[in-house]
Amino acid sequence: MIAFRWRAIPTADDEETPLLSRSVLFILGISVFCALGLVILLGTSAPLLTRLSGTPSQVQTSFYGATTTPAGFLLLLLSGLVAFVSWKGATLRELLVSARRSLIVGAVATTVALGFGARDVASLVLLFTAAFAADMNLRAVMRKAGQGKLGGAGGYLAHVGVGIMLAGVVVSGNYAKIQRLTLKVNTPTMAGDSKLTFVRVVPGSAQRKQAMEVRVETASGKTYYAYPKMYENSKTGQLMANPSIKSGPVTDLYIAPQQYDPGQPEVIGRDVRLAKGTTTNIEGTGFTFRDFNADRAAMMRGEKTILVLTDLTITPPDGTQHDTTIKYVYHLDDRPPEPEELAVPGTPGAKMRVLAVSPNDGAVVLRLTGISKNPADEFQAATVESLSVEVTRKPLIALVWGGFYVMMAGGILAFIKRSGEARRAVVEAGRVEESRRAEPAIPPTGPALPAHSRSTIRD
Repeated sequence: MIAFRWRAIPTADDEETPLLSRSVLFILGISVFCALGLVILLGTSAPLLTRLSGTPSQVQTSFYGATTTPAGFLLLLLSGLVAFVSWKGATLRELLVSARRSLIVGAVATTVALGFGARDVASLVLLFTAAFAADMNLRAVMRKAGQGKLGGAGGYLAHVGVGIMLAGVVVSGNYAKIQRLTLKVNTPTMAGDSKLTFVRVVPGSAQRKQAMEVRVETASGKTYYAYPKMYENSKTGQLMANPSIKSGPVTDLYIAPQQYDPGQPEVIGRDVRLAKGTTTNIEGTGFTFRDFNADRAAMMRGEKTILVLTDLTITPPDGTQHDTTIKYVYHLDDRPPEPEELAVPGTPGAKMRVLAVSPNDGAVVLRLTGISKNPADEFQAATVESLSVEVTRKPLIALVWGGFYVMMAGGILAFIKRSGEARRAVVEAGRVEESRRAEPAIPPTGPALPAHSRSTIRD
């Protein structure tokens, strides 16, 4: 757009624009904003660009922090300076005098952050600049209001919101406290100054997603229940997790589910999955899964009990082969399955039974006992139902939302002003056109031109 309209941009050859003028600051701000957009575009396009070299890869998250921090500093600084710089320009001394109060505000905000333990230099510089820019533009809004021109303060008010919002982003992003915990069911666990207890899984329904019920007891003695969601996406099959957010005046508490373990009882045995037509060797004994047969007639009759016969070939260490069939009774109702347990041929003391069958995958799972040389390999201790969560405390996240609302208010104010000016311009143009049409035609005056002075147009 700039290249297309370059020739239409008005220029003044007889007047040199001062460095500290509003037009120069606007140009610098637009340039920084465009450069920032280009850097972000390159970062997000890294997988496509690196694919040309044969190995697609993406940039680290730190890339955006390293590139956007300087740009954010410049944008905040320029937005603060432009509020007290005229189109004709200003001297450095005048600008310093105008910015004196805002520099103090930025210093106070930085001192408070240092008092709360902030030590990161980059975040402190951003916080100082954000407070400086917000106060400079706030003073410009108050100046406009004092002149009775509050409608023209929309841009300044939007910049106030940007300063507040970026201050909140810096504080909440750099000084958030993250803690990863495993919450055993009905067992209180401390997370900072709060006590979390995983209570139960709340099943999903047509109106709501599956959620985890967590009881939260705060340091002040108040108790509430958080419901972070963890469910499977019905379309993609992916596991989805949505955090529970408790907003406070100073700190917001995020509880994000990471993993759910339903727990299991004590298990004695060794589980082996066999695919159809393959052989798996366990402690010198080969297990070959040949096929399985289900009672399809019972299925056609609608019976709730299905008999499944699993055909195996067992090859013990002595090399002999033993064909055997194991019965597995599966119930279509809530009753547990009934597997048959048989001795493993050629392996004294070893036993086997079918744990599960998968006709679609053509696979069977066997549970073997007494076959391992080390009995500890066949023992799995009982596990308790638990929920792994990530607990995050984000300070002053309310500044982000408050700044956003202030920025939107400024944008609406500017829109109202510009739309009103546009309507007035259209009305004025219509009046000029009507007055031009209403003017009477002026008849020609003076003697007629002689014939020899008249032009003749030929084809």
